[in-house]
Amino acid sequence: MKFIRLIITCIYDIVRKNKEDRTIKNQLFIDLDQNKKLPKLTVFQGLVDIKKNGRILVRNSILENIDTFSEEELRWILANLKEYLSPIVTSQYIPSVATMQILTELAPEFEVRMKTEKVGGTPIIPMKNQEYWEGEAIFQKILDGINPEWTEKQKAKYLYNQTGQMLSYDLNVLTYAPYSSLHEKYARNIFTAISKNWGICSSFASIYDYLCYRSGLESMVLSEEDHDYVLVTSEGEDFLTDPTMDSVVLKFGMRTQNFGVSKEDFQKSGHHLEETEAAEYEVEEIDSEVMEEIDQAIDYLEEFGGAYTDEQLATLANDLSGETQTEKFLQFWERAKNIKYLGRPTSYDWETLLKWILDKSTDRKFAEGIQVYSFVAENSKELPRKLAVEVRDPQAIEKVQFYLFEDDLTTFQRTNQIEVSVEDREK
Repeated sequence: MKFIRLIITCIYDIVRKNKEDRTIKNQLFIDLDQNKKLPKLTVFQGLVDIKKNGRILVRNSILENIDTFSEEELRWILANLKEYLSPIVTSQYIPSVATMQILTELAPEFEVRMKTEKVGGTPIIPMKNQEYWEGEAIFQKILDGINPEWTEKQKAKYLYNQTGQMLSYDLNVLTYAPYSSLHEKYARNIFTAISKNWGICSSFASIYDYLCYRSGLESMVLSEEDHDYVLVTSEGEDFLTDPTMDSVVLKFGMRTQNFGVSKEDFQKSGHHLEETEAAEYEVEEIDSEVMEEIDQAIDYLEEFGGAYTDEQLATLANDLSGETQTEKFLQFWERAKNIKYLGRPTSYDWETLLKWILDKSTDRKFAEGIQVYSFVAENSKELPRKLAVEVRDPQAIEKVQFYLFEDDLTTFQRTNQIEVSVEDREK
């Protein structure tokens, strides 16, 4: 009896051991389909199959919609199944900080492709962990600047200002350039856009909308055929905003023209509200006095001496001393290089501002003898554009003088000629 009992015990142990081994193996392999081939499973389908049959997903399955997994589920997947996954995972929406922390910890080599691009548009380039954290550091610094005592309107205007100050429009995506496609792909990812300072209208709108979301404000991106902007709901009121259109003025302390304005004024500035959901909303207006109070409260104006800079900037090309165009230009440059700014203005921002100043000049002969433009630089993969100025001086030996400026205007380089196509200059 002891011998029989021993044999039964041994058989039971063997069966139990085999069952345990089989369970382990079932966590590593999946049955072939009827054609003796590995079935195509997404991770989500694979997880459902595990619960039903103890099966598992196959190598290079796509980890889809990581933003829909709980932290516990995502940790388990990456800890146990990483070798079976494609290194590019997808996110239906913008992944949370917690989700990216898990990816960074357990799968730092993985990249994330977000599914927020428009149908038929340029796809968003897969984002590396490092690129996410570089962008997140900027977003977090902006969010840390919010005063909890501010009203919702004040918070909304602060985030609007910060969006315009920390991001600049990238003209490289509008003209032929060796890296124009790459720039657009980076621009469509809010983390790489804010980090690289390369943006288009969708970048500005998405970034502002995201910052509103992170700060608890209600907002919605409105999309025209060729342009994006944001409807913000604050204190029970809806109002229109377009940080793209105000991105230059916000860097130099000027009045905004596209925040809390009427539908009529918004459309006068080139918007086509009939292409969006804006027709469904009765938008509110914020008058100039209230806007100034808001900008005072959020310390925007304090950075510029307590007042908007429009009137002061408009006089910088007036009353220039000097007999020649060159002498006047050098004096104008001495004034311009001392212009105070916030954020990260690029050559395009300076180009736009200098053209605006020259347009306001009462010395029309001087202003019309100066041409300012930016153009694609040789290393346009990292440096989007260069700023150039042409000075036409009939009294000088060289009738046309060429200058290349750094982004902050503090230094320039004199050059004999600037090779740039008319098409690019016009863009």
